[in-house]
Amino acid sequence: MDSVFITTRKQRIIRELRDYMLIALGMLMYAIGWTVFLLPNDLPSGAVPGIASIVYWATGLPVQYTYLGINGALLILSLVILGWKFSVKTIYAVFVLSSILPIIQDLTGGESLIHDQPFMACVLGAFFCGGGIGVAFSANGSTGGTDIIAAIVNKYRDITLGRVILMLSLPVILYCMIGRRWYMDMLSCLYPALSWIR
Repeated sequence: MDSVFITTRKQRIIRELRDYMLIALGMLMYAIGWTVFLLPNDLPSGAVPGIASIVYWATGLPVQYTYLGINGALLILSLVILGWKFSVKTIYAVFVLSSILPIIQDLTGGESLIHDQPFMACVLGAFFCGGGIGVAFSANGSTGGTDIIAAIVNKYRDITLGRVILMLSLPVILYCMIGRRWYMDMLSCLYPALSWIR
C-alpha cells in the first residue's frame, strides 16, 4: 500500500512541476508577443496589459510596473474571494511575466523586429500572446488581470470566462482607437480577435 501512495504523490508532484514549467513557457511567449511585436508598433492589447501599454506610451513607465501594480490589487481580491488554490498559480504567472518583461525589453532595446509591417506585427503579436495564454490555461494557470475578475464573476453569475474577459478588454481597445490613424484602428481591433483563436 505504501508504494501506491508514493507513486500517486510522486505523480502529483511531477504534474505540478509540469504545470509550473508550462506556465513559465506561456508567460515567456506572452512577453515576446507583447514587448517585441505589439508595444514597438503601438498596437494595444486588452485589459491590464492594454492599460499598462497606454501608461507606457503616455509616460514611458515600463509596462511591468503598471502590470504588477494592477495585478497586485487584483491578486489580493483573488485571495480573499477565490482562495489560495486558485491564486497560487496566478501569483506565480504574474511574477514570472513581470520578471521576464524587462529582460526581453533590454535584449531588444525597444526595437521592433517588424517596424514597417504593422499588420504582420499584429498577427505575430496575437500568435505569441494568444498562444502564451493558451499554454498557461492548459496548465491550470491564469495570467492575472481580467482572468481574476472573470473568475469572480463566473463564481457568482452564469457568464463564461471568455465573455467577461472580452467585455473587460473592449473598453481598453476602444480607448486606444481614439485619435489614432484609421489603419492602426483596424489593427487594434484585429489583435483581440486574433488572440482569441487558440
